[in-house]
Amino acid sequence: MMIDESMQGKGCGSDALDLVLDYIRTKPFGDSGRVALTCNKNNPIARRLYESRGFSVTGVEDDDEIELVLTV
Repeated sequence: MMIDESMQGKGCGSDALDLVLDYIRTKPFGDSGRVALTCNKNNPIARRLYESRGFSVTGVEDDDEIELVLTV
């Protein structure tokens, strides 16, 4: 998910993430309770957003990306 720079800081990312998580909680893809994503480790704003929704850093990194997971 990416939010155009001109729309950042207006709550679009928060709203979009909340909608996605609400959809995932309906279990449309099966019974898994784990949501994983990656975030550029040089993007503290995105990381704060994910962590504010309960995501935790796993310690897994790939180049400039860090993995975060959420149990739903």
